[in-house]
Amino acid sequence: MLPDLPLGNVARSALVTIPVLCFSLAAFAGPAIRARLGEERSLFIMATALLVGVALRPVGPIWWLFAGTILCGVAVALMNVMMPGIVRRRFPSRVGEMTAAYTMALSIGAGLAAGLTIPIRTALAGSLTWALALWALPAALALAVWMPQLRVSRPAAPAAGIAIGLLRDRLAWLITLYFGLQSMVFYILLSWLPAIYRAKGADPSTAGAVLGVVTAVGLVGNLAAPIVATRLHDHRAVMWAASGLTIFGLAGILVAPTQTALVWACFLGVGTGGAFSIALLLLASGTRDAALAARLSSMALGLGYLIAAPGPFIAGLIHAASGSWQLPLILTICIAAAQLAAGLGAAGSNKSGR
Repeated sequence: MLPDLPLGNVARSALVTIPVLCFSLAAFAGPAIRARLGEERSLFIMATALLVGVALRPVGPIWWLFAGTILCGVAVALMNVMMPGIVRRRFPSRVGEMTAAYTMALSIGAGLAAGLTIPIRTALAGSLTWALALWALPAALALAVWMPQLRVSRPAAPAAGIAIGLLRDRLAWLITLYFGLQSMVFYILLSWLPAIYRAKGADPSTAGAVLGVVTAVGLVGNLAAPIVATRLHDHRAVMWAASGLTIFGLAGILVAPTQTALVWACFLGVGTGGAFSIALLLLASGTRDAALAARLSSMALGLGYLIAAPGPFIAGLIHAASGSWQLPLILTICIAAAQLAAGLGAAGSNKSGR
């Protein structure tokens, strides 16, 4: 879909960078909003903002697209900060299972959006506006489903901001770095994978389907990684598996023919899905209570997305300068290797009880 927008290369790179940057900056406000409103009410307000942003993007002049994207990015960022605290507070004995369920839901939504937008556009006589506008319906449904949660009482010990001690904690920084690097890999793929395969000669529907497979197959990693890591009581084996599959999939995209695209998409889906689940599991399980989980989430998401934000933009600029996707893919492989190193450090520190 991105190549079909009436934007230049710089504007397209900026558009895919805006959500990640919003995820970073808005995440810092999460603990303060949680302290004032409570998690359930905060999530309801953010779901409302998400609905407005999704509805705003496809209508009006092109700057509405950017405004709606910013609003969606802020809403999703704050919701992501709230979720580890909710999991820790309301499901303290089932952190792994609930983390798996949450990340599975994210992958299902992303997979449906990536895989169905182009077919929906085709069914609507080529109308990109209506194809994008229809995605306001799931946001409205989520808002309605969450409404009964407004009756839940606010946390007894709210977190007002990032604890200064976290900024001096090695484990907190390793988790932040791991979260940022795995996010950078994912958002580079989310932003440019269809364009990579269109450059290889695939038609738009096929290129979009490859990304849809990545996000849909991510369900396997979403489900398996936190459950296996919890049962093993050691996250390092899962770190190796998730990052290894990601690197293997990226290498396949780099050197293998287009006909094998779905094979590498499956490796990437399981790898990136598992990496994200483990990142959220570290946020929920690496703290002693929900309040500290919210503070750690704010730090890891705020700084982590700030680390990730330049990734899609830099990859797009490198492609524009070189005329090839080889250098951006090699860069992404290097990022995935650094992700593995940070993840192993975080998993080792967390296992030792820090």
